[in-house]
Amino acid sequence: MSPTRVGFIGLKPSTDGSLLGSWGVRGHLRSIQGLPSLYEIVAVANSTVESSQKSIEVHKLPTTTNAYGNAEDLAADPNVELVVISVEVRKHYELAMPALKHKKDVFVEWPMAASVKEAEDLTKVAKENGVRTMVGLQGRYDPLVQKVKEILAEGKIGKVMSSTVTACSSVLPVETWLKDLEFYLDFNSGGNEYTIFMGHFLDSFTYLLGDFASVHGLLASQYPTVIIIDPATGQIVNPAYPKTAPEHVFITGTLESSAVASLAFRKPKSAADRVGFRWYITGTEGEIAITTEEGSWQGGGIREKRKISLKVGKADSVDVEFGKDDTTLAEKVAFPATNTARQYEAFAARDGEVITFEDALRNHRLLQRIANSSGWEMM
Repeated sequence: MSPTRVGFIGLKPSTDGSLLGSWGVRGHLRSIQGLPSLYEIVAVANSTVESSQKSIEVHKLPTTTNAYGNAEDLAADPNVELVVISVEVRKHYELAMPALKHKKDVFVEWPMAASVKEAEDLTKVAKENGVRTMVGLQGRYDPLVQKVKEILAEGKIGKVMSSTVTACSSVLPVETWLKDLEFYLDFNSGGNEYTIFMGHFLDSFTYLLGDFASVHGLLASQYPTVIIIDPATGQIVNPAYPKTAPEHVFITGTLESSAVASLAFRKPKSAADRVGFRWYITGTEGEIAITTEEGSWQGGGIREKRKISLKVGKADSVDVEFGKDDTTLAEKVAFPATNTARQYEAFAARDGEVITFEDALRNHRLLQRIANSSGWEMM
């Protein structure tokens, strides 16, 4: 079978390590290039044709790759089968809609859209046009998550009664932020610490344990202002930029399975125990304890610093291995793109497990339920 032909929207025309626009390169481009038998890029669309052409040259794509200056022209390209969108979230809706209406398959980074309403509209149009969809909630594909899923399915800890999570976002700066990325500090932007850092984890949580039947949140922004720095010069451009997005979030609720849950996200400069996520899943017969290094959940991180401990009954806890027997092509794609490559691999398999627009919409709605229950009205 020939590779799926990809039209890429948002491929940064540079290889520098700056955060602005870099995930398209570090996550998606590296994944696609690491799976040459499954995917090939045949078109690029940036804000101008010149920018797209520069991206093609910088990343050494074939000279036959088409360069476009808008999403509509790329979507109309008959050679494009899958449209990949990796830009700032507020542009997802306007860039994805032409592809859906042209009946192209679509892969949009998480968050899928800047509001629940936009996510609902995209999901509706995708269904009406009969296209395949995928959203970048790649944490589900991590071998750690898949191993925990296996342990739960085998019933090793019995019926799940409760789950407790403590997590910290110390991987991200506390008192400073970068110029041109101010949207991350805005609660209404759709792309901030709550929707991205916490949203990624919530998807894996409900993937393994099911959705919340009832939920209550407590959201707080303990850093009302942030210093904005120009990364090009290192100079302060705003000493007190107003931050409205919460960095402390506490969630309690009852799952549809009747298990009770508690999740606490905090924001230290560095975790006292150097643990990023500490997650207990308690069952009638035993307990699972998961720990990771300080970092984002979805990226996977260093396997040796991520641990699953299993305790059944009164027996000693045992460390459970995961991922060491992975011989897939995606496993060879370097971090931080490995889990994204796993997602591409599953999509190409067609019978693989794919995170669709419908899945992402459920996560959007859960984040909205939690925020609204705390008095933070979320779009």
